[in-house]
Amino acid sequence: MAKGPWDLLICLRCDKNLSLIADTVDSVLAFTDRRTTKVMCAVDGNPRLVSQLANVVPGAIYATPRRHGWGAGLYGLLAESIAWSKVRWKYNHFLSIDYDTLFVGSKGDKIDELLLNQITNPRVGLLGQYNPQNVHWAAVYKAERARIIAVFGQPPKKYIPGEGIQGGCMLLTATLIEQMLKRGMLAFPFADAKRVTSIADDHLITLFCRMCGLKIEQLSPEFHVRWKLDCDPRTLQKKGVKVFHPTKIRPNNTDSRVELDVRNFFRDQRGRPPLR
Repeated sequence: MAKGPWDLLICLRCDKNLSLIADTVDSVLAFTDRRTTKVMCAVDGNPRLVSQLANVVPGAIYATPRRHGWGAGLYGLLAESIAWSKVRWKYNHFLSIDYDTLFVGSKGDKIDELLLNQITNPRVGLLGQYNPQNVHWAAVYKAERARIIAVFGQPPKKYIPGEGIQGGCMLLTATLIEQMLKRGMLAFPFADAKRVTSIADDHLITLFCRMCGLKIEQLSPEFHVRWKLDCDPRTLQKKGVKVFHPTKIRPNNTDSRVELDVRNFFRDQRGRPPLR
């Protein structure tokens, strides 16, 4: 296998269920070009999962030495994953997806090309499901503003408190990664952001993108990325959707059969046996 350079690195941040993670990886590989796109996994403080994933993404697993956790901790996982991968491989753009983000194209689709075609302006740093103002995170920013500025610096005037993208699918451009490296945003104290703020990673990366002087843009309608899925995902392909998050039909669902049902619907389309 070649060592790059790749146009796109797709990083799947993992939960704990091996079969679901492997299914997501399979869906990504089914609709991307392995000559131009590489897939890796980022595992947060779970040595057992690291060993289990060895055959899923051989040689492409980042394991944190300590657990970062949810929220702002996920920014630490993101920062470390980018820093780790940059030492190992040559690539341009970085896509972060969750374990329950599924690629659902049709035969012959190259979703990686569709993603990269979204980058039409050299001043764009970040693309995703953009929300111009989340009331909750705006309030958190207001409460923590003094501490954030003291550690990370003054946000520019273009920054809107509470703005953010949905963390299930975040595309960081080569320009943003370059600026983040120059500004130390992949190292301490940024990589340990949870000690400074409780703002979640997908809103922190938005803040840091603005601090880099770069733009944020909305992904096209082919990317249906939500915090809570607002429809049965089995109907999304009729609307031209190629990527969706999450795979669960209902939020906070404790019945795993729901997610298995959804995944098996798309596995059948890829010619894969059902998950049990």
